[in-house]
Amino acid sequence: MYYITAARFPRESYEKNDDIRLKADKTRRHLEELALDSGLDPELNVQVAKTDDEVRIGVSEEFDQYLREAPGTWRHY
Repeated sequence: MYYITAARFPRESYEKNDDIRLKADKTRRHLEELALDSGLDPELNVQVAKTDDEVRIGVSEEFDQYLREAPGTWRHY
């Protein structure tokens, strides 16, 4: 499955800075709650991927499409 990046953090900052890690976790939880609210399985529609340089939080194409078409705003910073 292909995931669209919703948030990304420098990996070094994520691993060393508690504030960055908390912000990433808050963003992930927010997206998981939105997935549940929209009737989607959070485990299948929200993904955290660690690369050499970044930690990325992504959403599935289906979830991204739902969020784009849903009324209101879904972005959380």
